[in-house]
Amino acid sequence: MAMNGAEGFPSALRAEHRTMEALMRRLDCARAHGGPSPDEELRLLTSLRLLLDAHLAAEEDHLYPLVRRCLPSGGALADAAARTHATIRRLLDRATDTRLASLDRGRSAAALLVVLRAHLRGEEERLFPALRARVAPEELRRCSRRLRQARPPRPGEPVWELPPGTGAIAAVRDHLTGHDTSLRRDSP
Repeated sequence: MAMNGAEGFPSALRAEHRTMEALMRRLDCARAHGGPSPDEELRLLTSLRLLLDAHLAAEEDHLYPLVRRCLPSGGALADAAARTHATIRRLLDRATDTRLASLDRGRSAAALLVVLRAHLRGEEERLFPALRARVAPEELRRCSRRLRQARPPRPGEPVWELPPGTGAIAAVRDHLTGHDTSLRRDSP
């Protein structure tokens, strides 16, 4: 059941954060066991890019204008987030650039994971609670609707904003393994 108003804001972004965290854990796990193969790491990073491209754009178009309007020092917060987003994009580009040496790509991937985790944690622990405390529930609902509408799922594409336990794990699994089970009714 989706929450409305302040307590449920922003459920779509938080669900995408969980999906990104799952991908980062897969990268961590592979690194802890001798490192992923270059193909596996590139596949995981490409999956992360698919999520990040739309996610960061939606935050920039809908979340951060709300931050600018409603929070003290909101302009500075939004500017800092834009700089962090640029860093995340740059690190992801370097981590997936097959023209670079493997060591350079690995360092960029490791830095990406650190920066992205810190960014997600900052949003979850500080930014979202600050918005819930200062912004009217109707304005939060409006922002949540805009975030969801900013990137409606395409046919056959996993629906990332599903809450945990209702298919999100299967969608991530299907996306990561390349299995298209979106048309199958027997998919877990």
